[in-house]
Amino acid sequence: MELKVKIWLADAEGNGILGDGRSLLLREVHRCRSLRQAAEKLGMSYRKAWGDIRQAEQRLGFALLVRERGGSGGGGASALTDRAVQLLAGYDKSKSCIQKTVQKQYQKYLQNLLEKTGSRT
Repeated sequence: MELKVKIWLADAEGNGILGDGRSLLLREVHRCRSLRQAAEKLGMSYRKAWGDIRQAEQRLGFALLVRERGGSGGGGASALTDRAVQLLAGYDKSKSCIQKTVQKQYQKYLQNLLEKTGSRT
């Protein structure tokens, strides 16, 4: 067994800004340089992806994507801003530290109890 925890960045009112879903979307945009392609790859509509990014940007107060419009045939590109890259790095480090702390607390307070319980059944 293990103890699980889900984390996300929220504003003062508790509105979500960045969690696993949006971080995955941003990573996919970074990989393929296209919000539309990232949305398709993740099985979400472009409208939802665009809305999620725009909402996060509004709550953060800074841009996450640099958008380049396509020519007459469309096909614009998207890239993460430097602050978005830093935000993802900070999110990853925070999440990793929190998961390690949760695992230590599990080992300290629950593991022995649950192993004893499991051995009696």
